[in-house]
Amino acid sequence: MIAEKVRAAYQRAKVRDLYDLHRFASTPFDGQLLRRLVVLKLWQVRDPFDPDVFFEKLRGGRYDWDDLQRLLRSSERIEPTDILAAVEDRFDVLRRLTDLEQQVVADAKTGWNEPLAERLRAAIRGMATTR
Repeated sequence: MIAEKVRAAYQRAKVRDLYDLHRFASTPFDGQLLRRLVVLKLWQVRDPFDPDVFFEKLRGGRYDWDDLQRLLRSSERIEPTDILAAVEDRFDVLRRLTDLEQQVVADAKTGWNEPLAERLRAAIRGMATTR
């Protein structure tokens, strides 16, 4: 679920995606597994994941903070700088792509190297079976 939210935040600039990532920031999750899933999800839609672009989009997004406030309880106040800082801090693991992940990212636009993607899938499955 978190990987899907990262994918959404990567491909569009919706304040609700950023807010959801902020909420997930306080949830325990395996950052390495998340990063692999994000790379694979974006590979499947031929969109190469670039962590620097992801964080630039978060910082540069023209978010409708008023729209978000309408979705929250009236007693809940949001601080955009706090939300952005929490997301950048917690999701920093997305910046550390492994060699395999970099290869999958590089393949995302040029074609579908299925054996390469299968290596990443196998690594993901391996992580799930050791838990």
